[in-house]
Amino acid sequence: MVRTREEAVITSVPSSARQTSSDTENFWPSIFSEAVLRELLGPEADRLVAGALARTVNRPVRELIERGGQRWRVPIGQLSYAACGGLGEAPAALAIVELLHTASLVIDDIQDGSSERRGGPSAHVAHGVPIALGAANAAYFRALALLRDALPAASRLRAYDMLVSEMFVAHLGQALDLGLRARLGEGAATEAHYRVLARAKTGALVRIAARLGAIAAGASEDDEDAVAEWASEIGLAYQIRDDLEDAAGRGGDLAAGRPSYAAIAARDVAGAADGDGQGDDAHLARPRRGSAVEERCRDGARRALVRALASLERLPPSAARDQLVQLSERLAGG
Repeated sequence: MVRTREEAVITSVPSSARQTSSDTENFWPSIFSEAVLRELLGPEADRLVAGALARTVNRPVRELIERGGQRWRVPIGQLSYAACGGLGEAPAALAIVELLHTASLVIDDIQDGSSERRGGPSAHVAHGVPIALGAANAAYFRALALLRDALPAASRLRAYDMLVSEMFVAHLGQALDLGLRARLGEGAATEAHYRVLARAKTGALVRIAARLGAIAAGASEDDEDAVAEWASEIGLAYQIRDDLEDAAGRGGDLAAGRPSYAAIAARDVAGAADGDGQGDDAHLARPRRGSAVEERCRDGARRALVRALASLERLPPSAARDQLVQLSERLAGG
């Protein structure tokens, strides 16, 4: 049986660093206890309230988490914690990045009009847009609340500052994904524009995982910057390879003219072949194996990987750093 790239990535992560179902129950349970809800909503919150919230808040996000997904961002936080000098087991609160990521997928699917996610219906298809949107936003704030008791005061403030900045960047990246276009003509996105988009939209959640691990370890600003730069480039490399696989398969982004790396590369290759740099919508054809478009995508991912590995070299040698190197090569498709 041939493994998917996602499965190859997961199996490259040490078993001690993988997320468990108990982690999920801790950060996003199937139903909030009445005691928790009374503390949040007042003494009249009861079983009926808990059940209503389980249907409209817990379930839409929990269903996506339970379907699986990639789950490599949490191990990144744990490995970053160890690589930056963290002692003992990494804090369980690092698992909040999975909650943030899943919430972002719910919103992304609404904006893109996607009907499927992780082998089942998207949250807004299964539960309606109002419930899905409310659940995703609740999950964002739940992630922030979980840090209250997980980190000492100084680290918590540092983590909050980081999260506020990175979540804003992630939403700017999503806005660019909606606003930029890859089709030919004035205002068409370039590879440079794509790098800005991917380092924001995809890179932000990888940076959150890595930086949260560094902050929990009490890392220096230099070490935190190193893992942040690594995460930006790994996010970029991963997104380029994901775009290529999408284009070679369904080709959804190509057909829609969205600013995927494959679409931009195909457009530029077609323009160069025409000799005048203009081309036409023939560049929307799916890239063939071994084609100039595929090689350009692979080269873009490789260059991002080289920059990522150079950032890791700024960290002290350790087994955790070596594991981040191995994971980098998996994520970048090396």
